[in-house]
Amino acid sequence: MEGRYEIKDITLKWMQEEQRTFCPDGKTPKLLFSHENSHLRPFAPNVTFKSYSESDLDCCLATEKDFGQVDSLFSNETDYMSSDYHSWLRERNHMVFLAKLHGQVIGVCSSHIVDDGQTALLECAKVAASERGKGAARLMYKNLIELVRARYPEVKKQSFISDPKLDRGFCVLGKQSLISLRVPSINVPTLISEVISNMKKRGDEYYEPIPLQPDDVQSIFLNRTVIDTLLPGGRIIVNGSVFKPLESNLDILLKRDIVWRANRKGNPRALSLGTAPYRDPMGNRVFVINMFGEDLSAVKSVFLSQLQSLPPLQENVICLLSVNSSLSPQMWEFCINEMGHEKGKQYWNDEIIVEDDISQNYI
Repeated sequence: MEGRYEIKDITLKWMQEEQRTFCPDGKTPKLLFSHENSHLRPFAPNVTFKSYSESDLDCCLATEKDFGQVDSLFSNETDYMSSDYHSWLRERNHMVFLAKLHGQVIGVCSSHIVDDGQTALLECAKVAASERGKGAARLMYKNLIELVRARYPEVKKQSFISDPKLDRGFCVLGKQSLISLRVPSINVPTLISEVISNMKKRGDEYYEPIPLQPDDVQSIFLNRTVIDTLLPGGRIIVNGSVFKPLESNLDILLKRDIVWRANRKGNPRALSLGTAPYRDPMGNRVFVINMFGEDLSAVKSVFLSQLQSLPPLQENVICLLSVNSSLSPQMWEFCINEMGHEKGKQYWNDEIIVEDDISQNYI
């Protein structure tokens, strides 16, 4: 899904950018590959592009002064850079990396050192539309990984969220499905009360979700049963980023503006992390809800609780919802038919959790 789910332009979107070729007649872009040496490689018949070399681009760490140029790269619905850029620069062990051509930013990517310093979490990659297909993403990624290995020699793994369609032999730990919704500008509390009332009238099981405090988060998300039965691939997904359930990672996440919910504290059947709404380049207010669990009633209940936690919003609202793939059809039906939400722009249908050796080059 573009925007928040590019990597997420969140998740190895650079692969799409490096693999995209354009027909000489100006028609629809295509993805073309050759299988030389058993590896998928970009292949563009009868089309020649300038390929950038190391000397052409200045790959460097971003600063506050670069914000304007970086933000100009993001213009799609649900794009999030304007809301995350400054906090990423301030966050410990978080690097935002740029590719510049003649002083102009043409690409950005980021890495966050997590998992007790063992993993480089790759969160964002974007190349200016006019510069795609020229090797800029490849050079940017190469230089970023070299910087990570030089600064953090203890890092052994790289992890990211990606579209399954871009799978190039990834080491996949788990999978979630994505649901993009447009929330109508109506009285959300009243709507949710009506939905809950209808659920109870039908005899559907309804849980009164519990807001989780920091101590609750630590005890629940470090519980082995929860990790094995609720978390996809034994990982926490939030905003297109992936974390092992470790105390150090929970400390990172608890410092962020996240709403934590569970259907109950003891033996939970559904967990959720919801982010504060951010404004995208189209003027929409976007919020992301990551749901964990396969119990449909519990997931519905916790989802409704996340919506109840939202501040009053009068603007166009988009909800990006991530759920267990087994629940995707039922949650689509629930959101569209029972809640009256509209289907949003769907770039990805699923997301996979990828983790591999830091030396593995996917570009």
